Amino acid sequence: MNKIITGISTICLFLGISFNALAEGNGGGKHYVFNLIGTGAMYTSTVADIDGDGIDDPAICFDVDLVDAKNQQLVGTGTDCLSDVTPTGTGLALVGTTFFHLPEGDLVVRGKTTVQPVLQPTVTPAGQTITHTTGAAGTGNAVIDGTGRFTGAAGTARLSGMVDLSGFAGNAGDPISFDCLFVVDLY
Repeated sequence: MNKIITGISTICLFLGISFNALAEGNGGGKHYVFNLIGTGAMYTSTVADIDGDGIDDPAICFDVDLVDAKNQQLVGTGTDCLSDVTPTGTGLALVGTTFFHLPEGDLVVRGKTTVQPVLQPTVTPAGQTITHTTGAAGTGNAVIDGTGRFTGAAGTARLSGMVDLSGFAGNAGDPISFDCLFVVDLY
């Protein structure tokens, strides 16, 4: 009987280590699901070099709340900065640089983002009318900077979001309302 228990324990330990090693190789080091939510007023700033010329690039930025999507608790603030905004058909193509300001430090991710008008009337559960959906994803390292716990971090990021651009004309102070989910998997 002891041999059976020892054998089962050894198999379980081996499988646990194997699955953990596989998860680490697939970004399983730390999994975050953040909800960037609220209305932010536009201001201009710069973000780390995008085009490879070694000079920080201009961006329009918005500060909103950062919520842990798993438990709906406020965990910090988020700053979403938009650069290289290019009209494409009825939508926009842009480079999004997002700063997650958390108690453990800042985590900064970047992705090529698509923004498209909604095709059906869309309202969030909180009652916010949505005019556009947004999305970005990639398989490469999306982390461009980190401080504190996130110093030297690397990982993937995915954005699935909704925004209300009805009050936005591109002027300082114009609002955008955000309800965007970010899935970040650090290696």
